[in-house]
Amino acid sequence: MQKAQLSALLVISLVVAQMTCVHSLRRPQRPARFTSVAQLRRYLRALNEYYAIVGRPRFGRNVDSNKKSVKDLGDLKPNE
Repeated sequence: MQKAQLSALLVISLVVAQMTCVHSLRRPQRPARFTSVAQLRRYLRALNEYYAIVGRPRFGRNVDSNKKSVKDLGDLKPNE
C-alpha cells in the first residue's frame, strides 16, 4: 500500500514538474500592438526571462568525441 502511494506521489510530482517546465520554456506571445508602457515592460521582462533560460551556456560532456585536444597534437614546432 505504501509503495503504491509513493509511486502515485512520484507520478503526480513528475506531471506537475513537466507542466510547469513547458509553460516556462514557451516564448512569450507578442501583442499585435502595445497599448501601454506597462504592457511593453511586462512583455520585455518576460522575453528577457525566456532568453535567460534558453540562452544560458551548458557545460558538461563534449558532444564531439572525435575532436582532438591540444595535448594530442603534440609539439607544433618544426623539426630542426
